[in-house]
Amino acid sequence: MCNRLILFVSRCLLLASMVVGGWVYAADARPGDMPVLPTLTTLDGKTINPASLRGKLVVISYFASYCPFCANEAPKLQKLYSKNADKLIVIGVNIETKDPQQKDKALKWVQKYQLTHPVTLDYLALERVLGKRQGLPVNYVFDKRGMLRRVDVGEIFDEDFDDIAKFAQQD
Repeated sequence: MCNRLILFVSRCLLLASMVVGGWVYAADARPGDMPVLPTLTTLDGKTINPASLRGKLVVISYFASYCPFCANEAPKLQKLYSKNADKLIVIGVNIETKDPQQKDKALKWVQKYQLTHPVTLDYLALERVLGKRQGLPVNYVFDKRGMLRRVDVGEIFDEDFDDIAKFAQQD
């Protein structure tokens, strides 16, 4: 009886910990999962429909304007995208949702790093699907079928970008 009560209480606490600000958050997405991504709106007002991503490798990259590691990755993500645009898409996601200057900061980021890949402010919509981020930057890599293949928390290096590019070129 005591073990059942402990199990019940622990399940209730787990469920309660997943409820934040009225939203129920998914458990953190892990490699092998196939989360359904939300429809996203880019800084220039275009819509990214999840169905349009099928058949391409998808890299979702969280960033903030104050993050020096994100700044190191930005040109590498742009290079990855520009060299592999036929096989993959990079979607930059600004996480500064509580900052009233979020859109301006994201636009300056795009200009500073001459980004041609889409950038969105829809962090909270992605968070509901992928779970809470555990650091910054965070990169999610989905295969051509929509399966999450890797989650990189923290700055990734040139070798990692090379691995992602090789993965994108596989059929």
